[in-house]
Amino acid sequence: MNIVMLDSGQLAGEVDFPEVELDKFGWQQFVSLDETEVEERCWRADIIISTNTPITAKVIDEAYKLRLIIAAGDKTDHIDHAAAEARNIEIMNVSGLTGDEPKNTEAICNRVVEQINHWLKNQQA
Repeated sequence: MNIVMLDSGQLAGEVDFPEVELDKFGWQQFVSLDETEVEERCWRADIIISTNTPITAKVIDEAYKLRLIIAAGDKTDHIDHAAAEARNIEIMNVSGLTGDEPKNTEAICNRVVEQINHWLKNQQA
């Protein structure tokens, strides 16, 4: 399972995600990526996490293993919903929180991993 966090630099304070409940996974975390780097970093991702970095139809099409996109915050308008829906890729977000305060960042990190763990359990059921 490959998990890619595209833009942890968009979250205030220390960005510390807890461990995912998987025996084997890869986690890549980037402070910031420009549009050309997103495709390159995501093409093997099963899960993409993004605060504000656009997840375009091209990124979604190129990420052949992609099954879940999580917005690390309240808004999801940076994600191409139509492209995700066409590939049956689930989109989740952390409703009610924005990453502009360190206390929110901690909650966002925890909730993102909770969502991943919940999603994984549902995939195994």
